[in-house]
Amino acid sequence: MRYFILLLCIFFFSQTQAQFKLGAGVKYNANNNFKAFGINGKIEKDVSDAFDVGVDAGYYFGKNISWSFDASLNYHLMGRDVRFQLIPMAGINFSKTANITNSLLLGLSARVVSDNLTYFLEPRWIFNNDQIVLNIGVFF
Repeated sequence: MRYFILLLCIFFFSQTQAQFKLGAGVKYNANNNFKAFGINGKIEKDVSDAFDVGVDAGYYFGKNISWSFDASLNYHLMGRDVRFQLIPMAGINFSKTANITNSLLLGLSARVVSDNLTYFLEPRWIFNNDQIVLNIGVFF
């Protein structure tokens, strides 16, 4: 799995153009069994005027969860030309706890767009084990 994520990152970094967004940040899993802080990397690609597809890979510094991988479809509620954006998302999550589990996820991304960077705050609800994950970071 590590090699797949590495190859995916190399491909996206080598193909970066205006329609791709690359980001990084920190995440916190608030579930009682899996409480942990982590780091994450994000890649998003525009697929239409209103929709993006995104991939989020995270590594946790905890003993009960080690990594997560999310793929999501994001909808731009207010358009792309505004400074503050609310973006609902739905997708699938893969997490490495005692086993590798998969689950559906729902979330909302709040973004503030500046001249060079886009800041994001993303609460996500992962159905499996009723996990709430909070992502905070920046798109470059």
